[in-house]
Amino acid sequence: MALSLADAAVLEAATRRSTRRRNLAIRITSISLLPIAWELVGLYTPRIFLAPFHETVVAFVRLGSDGTLLAATLNSLGVLIAGLLLSALIGAAIGLLMGRYRRLDWMLSPYVNGLYATPTVALLPVLSLWLGLYAAPKIAIVVLLAVFPIIKNTYAGVVTLGQELLEPAVSMDASELQISRLVIAPAIIPFVMAGFRLAIGRGIVGLIVGEFFTAQTGLGGVLVRYASNFQTAEMFVPIIVLVAIGYGLTSLVVLLQKKLTPWKESERDQGGVL
Repeated sequence: MALSLADAAVLEAATRRSTRRRNLAIRITSISLLPIAWELVGLYTPRIFLAPFHETVVAFVRLGSDGTLLAATLNSLGVLIAGLLLSALIGAAIGLLMGRYRRLDWMLSPYVNGLYATPTVALLPVLSLWLGLYAAPKIAIVVLLAVFPIIKNTYAGVVTLGQELLEPAVSMDASELQISRLVIAPAIIPFVMAGFRLAIGRGIVGLIVGEFFTAQTGLGGVLVRYASNFQTAEMFVPIIVLVAIGYGLTSLVVLLQKKLTPWKESERDQGGVL
């Protein structure tokens, strides 16, 4: 006997809830295994190399209670967010222009491809000379590392647009600005978001490198201070915070993408991706 549409919808909703619960259980189990393994290995490892997990938790509480961790986190987070926002604006604009205008693509491609493959960290001494030793060179290095995935993904989104999306707007004599704003921009949001997710990891690398080699402030400064004294329990505290920041920002971007492109989630569900 065939299911009615209402019954099929109820069954589909129940299946999705079951899948979400199962995936959540898998994630919780996976996260729980790490501190257990860390504790066991740390108990039988010299403290100079690895402190047990419980000692890192104690150090986390101590650094959090005296304000050291909060001040360092706010310092690093401000630099990272500023760099990522600038990267998003610059990267989306350059990728869109390169995708729309072939001559501009020919002009900028050597620079984009060359700098993307270049170890941008090597430019940090020059940036420090030009911009000083505080926030400005750190933001610059974050931008230089994070902007290129956004450029490349935005460019890919523009050049893969089908003519069936552009022709109706062209036939209605829409201006270039209207085509870019009303047709191209909504269509390339998933590509821009994918580039931004890649940019978060590269931006965090740029942040820490900048904090290592300029004024040693923020989480990178805390990490260097305790690593140089072989205090491994304290050393892992900023590392854990950086992992949490990366995971939190990536999850926020995924949530924003779901809100902006709900049709992509429908396609994913229909495709059976769990």
